[in-house]
Amino acid sequence: MVGVPGRNETRPICQRCTKSRLKCLGYERPTIWRKYIHTDTPPVTGGLVTPKSNPQRTISPNLSPPPELGLIAFQWDVYGARIFDNFIWRSYGAGWLDRAAQGELDILSLDAVKAFSQFSFGQSNRILDIQIEGRTRYGRCLRLLRDKLEKGAATADSGQLLVPPILVLLMVASIQADRTAAEYHLGAIRNVLKMCGPEAFQQQSLRHSFEAARATLLIVSLFARRRLFLEGPRWQTVPWLLDPASKQPQSHVLDIFVTIPGLLEEERYVSEEDTFLLNDFVDSMPTPGRQNPRRVALCSSIAAQLEKLYHWRWNWQRENGQYVAIDYESSWQPDDPAWNLLRKFGKNRRLARLRFDRPVYANDVMLYNAALMWLLALLWKVEPCRAGVVITNCARRATPTPEFPAPSSFSPLLERPGAALSIRVPAVEVCLAYDWLSRHHHPCSATEDQMCLYLFPLGMARSVLGTDPDGRDWIAAMLDSSPVTRGYGAASCSSVAGFAAYITENALRPDFKGAATVSEDIVAGEYAGSSRLTISDPISKGSFKRAVEC
Repeated sequence: MVGVPGRNETRPICQRCTKSRLKCLGYERPTIWRKYIHTDTPPVTGGLVTPKSNPQRTISPNLSPPPELGLIAFQWDVYGARIFDNFIWRSYGAGWLDRAAQGELDILSLDAVKAFSQFSFGQSNRILDIQIEGRTRYGRCLRLLRDKLEKGAATADSGQLLVPPILVLLMVASIQADRTAAEYHLGAIRNVLKMCGPEAFQQQSLRHSFEAARATLLIVSLFARRRLFLEGPRWQTVPWLLDPASKQPQSHVLDIFVTIPGLLEEERYVSEEDTFLLNDFVDSMPTPGRQNPRRVALCSSIAAQLEKLYHWRWNWQRENGQYVAIDYESSWQPDDPAWNLLRKFGKNRRLARLRFDRPVYANDVMLYNAALMWLLALLWKVEPCRAGVVITNCARRATPTPEFPAPSSFSPLLERPGAALSIRVPAVEVCLAYDWLSRHHHPCSATEDQMCLYLFPLGMARSVLGTDPDGRDWIAAMLDSSPVTRGYGAASCSSVAGFAAYITENALRPDFKGAATVSEDIVAGEYAGSSRLTISDPISKGSFKRAVEC
């Protein structure tokens, strides 16, 4: 009995189980749940029927996904993500590469993107099978492209569709380090553009591919020092005739940039003439005070482009100057390489960092300074005695009225046009702009802004600042901050597009006091409407006096 000592409290005393010839399990009998199925069949009456227990059949679940959800169905998405995760490729192909990857242009463009993405994925992940498949697909695209070119597909009607796949195939050749294939693709791009003409690239996506092709041919022409046919006025206006407002500031800078290869070619001819005259010095003594007419014409051509570039800078300041400011949330530390380099300029205001509202604004500043470095270096090389006068005259003619835009609208970290004569100043501005980009690479890749020359200005800046340990370490630190840019131009002080050959001591270290005086006069508006220079500083006066005497 429950509660009575000596009794089993875990078993009942009813004896019902025993009477039924069953074993009593007591109160601790586990609950067994059974599933009963109700049917309309009347119950069987009679004796006790013991149900037979049928063994249950165990079915193992199939955990493998259906074919439509297998990894093979997403392989091209995985390969393509490798391309668009690279912010340099994405910004270079903005407006046309994504459309080619989606098959919205033509089948050849789609196959080229597949070959590129597959080969790049296999190479970066060291998967030989995928890499071989990508190379095989690349070979098929080459054969198809060759057939199209041999059959005359590069016409004004449909030839413009060949530009995107050729650009993609050129990217494949670049990561393979296949120079022969790269030269073939560059020649194909050049021929297709000439055959189609500028009218074929008035649609937006094709115009973006044209801009990428133009930037690519520009780098090649700079290195070869050969005039580029894209400097013609039709190539600078016709592609934007249907929508002139769509022409971005980057495109206007490229209009100036594409004239520089022709200036380099002319400078080479002038240098060869000087060498010939020097060798023939005994037979033909040059007349004192007389200059080579070809050199004078070259100097005038350089000055014309420099004045255009200064005009662009003032216009850009009026339209976009409010989107550049000092970054007060981030500052340089004394152990940063940039700290020591910026202090060498003698202005504490340079020890801050820049902030841009959009990546394209930083790219605009970098492109402007890259073009400025080329033109200034050319002037100091062609006319070292008159370069300072030419630069300040160009700045004077390009300076608008003092009221708008106000010189005070410039960021304290960016110089006004003509305020500096040394190529070191634009090189530092390139580094300041890229410093912001290096901290915002992935937000940059999320935009649709096209930036065809992402690293080119920084490569030029390294040619200028690379001899300074602080400048070299600063640029290396910015490049090493991302695995995409790490190792770019690993050679110390490597020259981009042969720019280092045009850097002279005069271009690096001209008279800074004269430059400061010119800057103050430009800000004060003393050059506006004036045709003569007024130099008040004694050292500057002597410098410009020597320039005039030369």
